[in-house]
Amino acid sequence: MDTNFLLFPSCISVGGYSNSLIMDLDNGTFIEIPNLLQEILSIDLKQNTIEEIKSIFDNKYNEGIDSYFQFLVDNEYGFFTQKTTSFKNPQKVFYSPYKVISSVLSFDRTSIYSLPEVLKQLENLSCQLIQIRLFDFIDLQLLEKYLRTIKESSIRKVEVLIPMNYKLTEKELVKFANNFPRTSLIIYGCDTKKRLKTSENPKKEIIYTTNKLTKDSKEIYSIKSFIINHQMYYEALQYNTGLHRKVCIDTNGNVKNYLSHHKSYGNISKDSIVDIISKKSFQTKYYIHNDMIEKCKDCQFRYMCLSNSDIKFEKNKYYKIDTCNFDPYNNSWN
Repeated sequence: MDTNFLLFPSCISVGGYSNSLIMDLDNGTFIEIPNLLQEILSIDLKQNTIEEIKSIFDNKYNEGIDSYFQFLVDNEYGFFTQKTTSFKNPQKVFYSPYKVISSVLSFDRTSIYSLPEVLKQLENLSCQLIQIRLFDFIDLQLLEKYLRTIKESSIRKVEVLIPMNYKLTEKELVKFANNFPRTSLIIYGCDTKKRLKTSENPKKEIIYTTNKLTKDSKEIYSIKSFIINHQMYYEALQYNTGLHRKVCIDTNGNVKNYLSHHKSYGNISKDSIVDIISKKSFQTKYYIHNDMIEKCKDCQFRYMCLSNSDIKFEKNKYYKIDTCNFDPYNNSWN
């Protein structure tokens, strides 16, 4: 009896201009494949046996089909079966109950907005991820006071970026980290990289990085920054994963889709976050996803790439202003 080849339910094949790939949403991995294999995998694999698939291509690629299918089985991206009705494709629907998923806040000595008040507003909007970028010294006791307002909140993670040039001692940082289990510390601008474990949670680390951070810092794009999971993939099919339900506030209190964007939709000193994010103009970029954007729509990594770039509309086409250094037309990183 003829058999079928099926990708595992968590594996998705994605076509690109010069190369394609298979994403394993359960395990957070991917494997690159040639476009011809992507074309083969795009056929209804449940309704067509391997022999029928070969005949669709006039039996010109029989040996290659056998070889590739076995390769995918060996690497646990697919399997052979004679019973296909038991395996249903997942519903490609993204759902999140949170009005704000993530937020980035910039704060320095010139900032006049209330950080505790902003954190409280984000908590009320069920924000899950918050990054606080500090550009000037802030006393850790004062920072503790600020964060204490959300210590018992539903916010899942707060990441605080602190400049190295203020020489906070390891003892001070460890004590702070232990007092706030859901808060992670990144000390930037260091001479050397290192990770400092805290005493109460062996899995939690204080990260010292040589990376620089300024108000004009650009994003760094690389394979290491890709995110592969069910939520990311389903969101990417419908939304701009970098900007969807994200709200950012710069050091002057201006509220934006992201810090590097020029457009501001209000100021936190006089406008509430909920009023700003409810504006249709603020939400417009939520819906401009990678399948709609030039270059990105031809890239095989488009459903795992998180870019906060602003978007421009020219000659009836969308473009990212801060484009990455991957060339999907030559399948190369420049």
